[in-house]
Amino acid sequence: MTYSARVFRILIASPSDVTDERDIAVKTIQEWNDLNSAERQIVLLPLRWETHSAPEYGRRPQEVINRQVVDHSDLLVGIFWTRIGSPTGVADSGTLEEIERVALQGKPVMLYFSQARQEPDRIDLDQLRQLREFKDKTFPKALVEHYSTQIDFRDKLAKQIEIQLRSLLAAEVEGTTDALAARPITDIQLAFGDPETGAIVGAEMPVRSTFYDVTDLDSIPDYIPATGTKKKSSNSTRYTFLGGDTDNKDYYREMVQYIKRVQFFRPVRFWLKNTGAVGARDVYVDIRIEGGPQLAASTMSGARLVAPSASSGGHILNWGTLSTRDDSSAGLDARGSAWSTYLELSALQPQREVSPPPQFVLGLETSAKVTFTARIYADTLPEPVTRTLTLDWVVERKTSSALNLLREYGELSEPAVLVPPGQVAN
Repeated sequence: MTYSARVFRILIASPSDVTDERDIAVKTIQEWNDLNSAERQIVLLPLRWETHSAPEYGRRPQEVINRQVVDHSDLLVGIFWTRIGSPTGVADSGTLEEIERVALQGKPVMLYFSQARQEPDRIDLDQLRQLREFKDKTFPKALVEHYSTQIDFRDKLAKQIEIQLRSLLAAEVEGTTDALAARPITDIQLAFGDPETGAIVGAEMPVRSTFYDVTDLDSIPDYIPATGTKKKSSNSTRYTFLGGDTDNKDYYREMVQYIKRVQFFRPVRFWLKNTGAVGARDVYVDIRIEGGPQLAASTMSGARLVAPSASSGGHILNWGTLSTRDDSSAGLDARGSAWSTYLELSALQPQREVSPPPQFVLGLETSAKVTFTARIYADTLPEPVTRTLTLDWVVERKTSSALNLLREYGELSEPAVLVPPGQVAN
């Protein structure tokens, strides 16, 4: 009757002076199988180079044995008497090379040294010296045993094979537990992305901005371009002729507000990557932003960061509405002194990284640290994962008149007529 069984391969390694012990080892392993295999569903398979390897042309013989036999073993039984074996070109003997190779792989090694008498004329003193030097070596998982007779060898081997087998089975159970603990998972990383390229910056990012305190907003003049000069526009440069476009007299006022906003606000972009081995669906990132009561936030459209036009009417940017809390419909909302927003992805495949375009901007009047606490949800995450990001924000405060601000940004470099509000140009 057939049955499924786990197979453990036991390599028998020895020089040529212990041929009888090699046969005893094979017989001992077969006897264990006869008594235990069916009940325990375990088979011990003895491996010997003479029965489990085939020659290959052009290769070092021991290299062939290593690849075909040694590397497939789970346990090694080494047997010695007075010899150590013949050199292989790499090690002092094939037996030693096999033992070293198995030991380096972290597999159990059982070494047996015969204390039986040998005729002095048959002892190779150089081989005996090398054997003694080898016995002085230690192997982390080696069991070293001595025997006086072949019956003693058989009895010790039978007992110690059972001990080693239990150790192998325990290690196999532990390895299964570790494998379950290390099973493929979803691991979503969150960081700041470069606002322009989306490349990862890290969990911390320095930010610099300028807060302009304009002292004479009420005295900003109307904009009236000189006849025949180029007219400024956010999209193109055009000339004004009779019957042309209507001048935007509020252009300078809009431009001052625009400059203030561009220097005040900074876009925030996130970077995500699934570094795990399992893809995630329905990824939702709930983000809380804290930077104190002075922290201002706006959606990209609400911040009005498009340059005004000198040739058409525009809206004057209302500095007083900077901190209004009406962005919830766009994914930005107020929670006490903090702000909240979110990211949504339909899927994030293993090793895929994404960086959605910026959806909002932040601004500060004074330097501070801005903290982002993100809770990441996904269908393959058993519970939310929390990530924390920090902006190290440095604000330079400047006081300037409106005209100096316009000059600083090149808005008064072209000919224009400066007319105080409420007056008519000549």
